[in-house]
Amino acid sequence: MKKKDFIYYASAALLLAVSVQPAYADEQESTVQPIQVKAEQAQDTVAKTASDDSETAESKGETSTDHQEEQEKSQAEQKTENSQSIAASLPKQSETKIENQSASIEETAQREEASKVDEAASKKGAVGNTTFYSTGHAGPASRSSDVAVQAKTFVDVSSHNGSISVNDYRTLANKGVGGVVVKLTEGTTYRNPYAGEQARNAQLAGLQVSAYAFSHYTSEEQARAEARHFISEARNLNLPKNTVMVNDMEDAKMKDNINRNTLAWADEMRKNGYTNLMYYTSASWIDENNLRGKGPVKTAQFGLENFWVAQYPTAKLSTNDAKTLRYNGRAGAWQFTSQAELLPGKHVFDHSVDYTGRFTSQAKPAPEVPKGPLSGKISIENNDSLAGRFDVVISNVLAPQGVASVSVPVWSDDKGQDDLVWHHATRQQDGRYRVTVKASDHKNATGKYHVHLYYTQLNGEQIGVTATTTEVSIGKTANKEKPSGRVTIENNNSTTGTFDAVIRDVVSPNGLNEVLVPTWSEVNGQDDLVWHKAVKQADGSYRATIKASDHKNSQGKYLSHVYYVTATGTKEFVTGTATTVHHKHSAGTLTIENNNSTTGSFDAVIRDVVAPNGLNEVLVPTWSEVNGQDDLVWHKAVKQADGSYRATIKASDHKNSQGKYLSHVYYVTATGIKEFVTGTATTVHHKHSAGTLTIENNNSTTGTFDAVIRDVVSPNGLNEVLVPTWSEVNGQDDLVWHKAVKQADGSYRATIKASDHKNSQGKYLSHVYYVTATGTKEFVTGTATTVHQSKVTGILTITNKNPEAGSFDVVISDVFSPKGVQSVQVPVWSDQGGQDDLIWYSATRQSDGSYKASIKAENHKNSTGTYHVHLYYIQNDGSRIGVHSTTTQVEYHNLTHKTKAYIKDVNSQTGTFTVAVDQSAQGKRIKNIRAAVWSQAHQENLSWYTQTPAGGHTEIGIAAVNHGNKQGDYTTHVYVDYTDGSVEGFNLGQTRLIPRQVTDQKNRVIRAASNLVGTSTGSAAHQRMVEDYNSVKPLPVGYAVKNTDDWCDVFVTVVFQREGLSYLVGRECGVERHIQIFKKLGIWNEDGTTTPQSGDIITFNWDKDTQQNDGWADHIGIVERVENGWIHTIEGNSSNGVVRRNTYRVGHGNIRGFARPRYQ
Repeated sequence: MKKKDFIYYASAALLLAVSVQPAYADEQESTVQPIQVKAEQAQDTVAKTASDDSETAESKGETSTDHQEEQEKSQAEQKTENSQSIAASLPKQSETKIENQSASIEETAQREEASKVDEAASKKGAVGNTTFYSTGHAGPASRSSDVAVQAKTFVDVSSHNGSISVNDYRTLANKGVGGVVVKLTEGTTYRNPYAGEQARNAQLAGLQVSAYAFSHYTSEEQARAEARHFISEARNLNLPKNTVMVNDMEDAKMKDNINRNTLAWADEMRKNGYTNLMYYTSASWIDENNLRGKGPVKTAQFGLENFWVAQYPTAKLSTNDAKTLRYNGRAGAWQFTSQAELLPGKHVFDHSVDYTGRFTSQAKPAPEVPKGPLSGKISIENNDSLAGRFDVVISNVLAPQGVASVSVPVWSDDKGQDDLVWHHATRQQDGRYRVTVKASDHKNATGKYHVHLYYTQLNGEQIGVTATTTEVSIGKTANKEKPSGRVTIENNNSTTGTFDAVIRDVVSPNGLNEVLVPTWSEVNGQDDLVWHKAVKQADGSYRATIKASDHKNSQGKYLSHVYYVTATGTKEFVTGTATTVHHKHSAGTLTIENNNSTTGSFDAVIRDVVAPNGLNEVLVPTWSEVNGQDDLVWHKAVKQADGSYRATIKASDHKNSQGKYLSHVYYVTATGIKEFVTGTATTVHHKHSAGTLTIENNNSTTGTFDAVIRDVVSPNGLNEVLVPTWSEVNGQDDLVWHKAVKQADGSYRATIKASDHKNSQGKYLSHVYYVTATGTKEFVTGTATTVHQSKVTGILTITNKNPEAGSFDVVISDVFSPKGVQSVQVPVWSDQGGQDDLIWYSATRQSDGSYKASIKAENHKNSTGTYHVHLYYIQNDGSRIGVHSTTTQVEYHNLTHKTKAYIKDVNSQTGTFTVAVDQSAQGKRIKNIRAAVWSQAHQENLSWYTQTPAGGHTEIGIAAVNHGNKQGDYTTHVYVDYTDGSVEGFNLGQTRLIPRQVTDQKNRVIRAASNLVGTSTGSAAHQRMVEDYNSVKPLPVGYAVKNTDDWCDVFVTVVFQREGLSYLVGRECGVERHIQIFKKLGIWNEDGTTTPQSGDIITFNWDKDTQQNDGWADHIGIVERVENGWIHTIEGNSSNGVVRRNTYRVGHGNIRGFARPRYQ
């Protein structure tokens, strides 16, 4: 069960003390075509091992009524030599993508903030009493309803989704999907083997393609390494640099220092030209969410609009509902489900709405792909017998279902298909497809090569087309000609300690894979030998730059040789030469740029960097002349693409000092030593804080307006923008400091609601303050606006007054609220005894749009005379507002003047019965009821039961277990104490009880729970359970459970109730309130790491997955047994509303605590 259930609100209505408007009283409330070759068989074999690493499977969340134990799965898939080239065209095994390592995306649907309240029921009385306890509740704020939502949604995919055909993507597009986010990498090694095909087919279908990396980093260095791995794969797939690149943050190990580490990740991405960054995580991880607790991710450091937030209000939320709810509306996007069945019969998708258009705005209609009879022609071109390579060119490309991709499996005659490689052909501008085949990719085999052609059609089906062969030779002139080349030394730079080795006139008869230049100095022999790889130049030459810093900074004679690596991988010596290296000490130039008086910042730029002792980092210590070096900061300069280093100096980091600033430059060498290089000075003058405030979207219907701050200047740094606002009514008694949120255009916006300001109307004043980097508030500007809000309406009418039955109906018509009406509530009480008979009724909507509530005097202590009837609305934003009130006179003719006492609900086998006392409406008022019960001749097992009446009808539960569990005739005497001091006695005779022995109480509970396994929501057994719960009066917190309510605690309560053991655990339908009863009974154990016992009650909190777990309890069940460190439970309303058995590790992070009933 995952719901701080709405049942609470009904109970809160009964128990909370509510202060309303002054006008009201205080109220307590493959198929392959004919070419059948071994290639297909080999392809199938390789397909099973197509992944070259393992990918973590994580569950992205769980539904609001079901908890699946957190899982971590890893598929170890065998590396294959050709997996990367084969993966794009082979079917993949579908796997379930579960992305919830930290159980963090498990937030429930909209909740309200409610005040903590005192216990409203009586404290626990004598043996046999049933006492109910109320507890406080603090729920999250409600959803956003004023944000824009893009028309198209988007999905995300990984290897678990396997192959997705173009036709599949087109089906998604027809269902309103405009984008797909493809997983590329995980950590620093894993690559999604399906990413290329998934992205390519999505593009063919007209969807916008974005990419994500699943992160695990726990340090800045690791974050940068994971970013580089992500960038490498994006480049391999030729993704443009403006692609939306997403950091998937959900590994719980990342939480420590997540902001600093993620900034390093983002910096590495931006340095490499990828600036369109987004961050995916759970709502519970960010500090701006609609939950009770705030997460560790500081969204202000990244921009909330750059977050894609996962939060699942219910198991399967529809797209239309998601667009209506608009959770996390100030973020960039919201993932609202992980169970979207967009392709029936196939893997479900994670589904998201797009607020800013970042994921879907580039979607476009899919281009038409030609379809027709199967055709294709293979041509062999550029067969190079020296290098051992040839080109395969495919023309006349056509297939019945259209061609999504073209694959060319190739192998040699040598040793069968042991060198089979599936090559992916690339489409050319003229419509043909081309791929280059190298013998080096086929174990350098020579002779006959087999070339087959396959198409993957738009529907994902692969089809064989045609085949051919060709002859391959390698280096036919090897015996006639030797490798040769000429090496020269160029650009010998004594400043940088570098020179270039340039190889020209390259001749390599046996093929050429690469050119190597092993180089070393004469100092200490070859202890500084480095094999440098030369890079081919446009003129055909090869060039390697040799740095003394790579050779222990040795000076003097250097020797460089040249080797060719042939097509077979053999190194062949070609030539060599020598040169002399002399280099200088550390050097560099420092210039000041971008001195900005508006922001109070400037850039220190270091160029012409020479660091003969190696360079780990460049530091720029800077300080102002004000008060010496008390504001000294060592800034780290960042290397730029042109080789320079740049550090941005902000006055806000130097106590906002103005005037002369001094900056020095230090190099940190390879050995960690700081070397002073140079220094300079500049003057800093910066302006004061400024900004413009305008009022927009003043809405008289909702009573809201937006305060928008533009042209923001904050030279002292800016942590946040605050907008204190109040109405002129009663001074500043409704003052609220609103936090403005940064927008994509750099402005800040705060929405002001009259409901946050006592619904005052008239003139409102709003000021703007900046909170600087040091935490100081700076006043900037202010303005005023007028708020007029449409009025709430409702008419109360009293009808159907029945003096015989003492009843009447309350009819509410003309129901309206500008904020919408969620429910109508009617608190009613009589003049007698103040509000001691107050009941909050929920009126029921009628077919004509009116609402009705039926009132009976018997529910109000049979009081007659004046009754007070008030009207309240619960509005769509969750707020409650008083509307109207009236009074009516109530007569009750069918009243008696005598108190009645009698016995009911006798259960001889469980050893229980109920003593009932009815108070006469016109008789004396009952103060207290006492019952003396015994079965032994000399009253040896006498027990007294005491109960304070809670209305006109009072019940006292009698249990043989309180009398030694004796079998026999139980005598019952009842004594009624009246408020006038008199006492009336009743002899209710004897009641025969034959109770079962209590030694098996625990086993009876477990057996009763076990008998209900398989019961599902809405079934006859479930309805009987609800009926049994509601049959015992008074109801806990006065609430009658509905068949549509969450019922995990109803299950536990009814199991004990049916066994006559309610006195062991109390009765409740809300888990958190039940815990308070356990505490009162002295059976509660707060430690979730404890090993429980059979028969214990176990509770859970899904919002926290570590111990000690002290959060709000969501779910409850019964421990069946504990074996080998595993807890076996029986739980109601589990896994989509079923009674089922579940297992958890002892100490599982979601366990809130245990209760141990005092079984006998």
